[in-house]
Amino acid sequence: MARPKAIDHERQRNLILTKATAAFAELGYPSASMAQLAQACGLSKAALYHYFPSKEALLFESLDRYTRRLIAKVEGVGARSLSATDELGELVRTLLIEYRDSRELHIALLNDVRYLEPALREQIRAQERAVVDVLGECLRKVAPERFSADERKPATMALLGMINFTFAWLRPDGPMSYERYAQLVIELWDHGLQAAPPCAASQSAPAAR
Repeated sequence: MARPKAIDHERQRNLILTKATAAFAELGYPSASMAQLAQACGLSKAALYHYFPSKEALLFESLDRYTRRLIAKVEGVGARSLSATDELGELVRTLLIEYRDSRELHIALLNDVRYLEPALREQIRAQERAVVDVLGECLRKVAPERFSADERKPATMALLGMINFTFAWLRPDGPMSYERYAQLVIELWDHGLQAAPPCAASQSAPAAR
């Protein structure tokens, strides 16, 4: 029995998105033409246009799916009723493993989202913020007295900074696994959060004269 056309169509779209994202990561979005993307996908340019009307459509759907998946992953951790400390550790592990397994998507998210038209870019940014908000709320639960309201977002971004750019240097076949690096990040943050004194927002250091 022949497979339904709709299933084959969606399978082909998924394959195109995977290969096009790899091309974006290698070439950079501005440099990647539809002809190059079609070649990377093993299609004619006309066939590629049959599935996607533009390279922006390719980029947006790739990043939309990816950021929605990140939201689902972190919300799934929150639904497990872990202690705050365990939840923070599981969030770090979950994101790092996702980054390892979706390296090209992560590179495109960091480098190319700015090329989307404003409404599409804002949708992706909003979904990124949803992930950041989950981490920020978890930090608040782990150490409620450690950060002022104004400090929590910078602290959250500092934590993300330790894991967001691992694509540039941490390799799945390298001497340190993603799992071990996740544990290292967790240990550093756990020790730092427990040892550091609370920050008083009103007690800022005097400006140098």
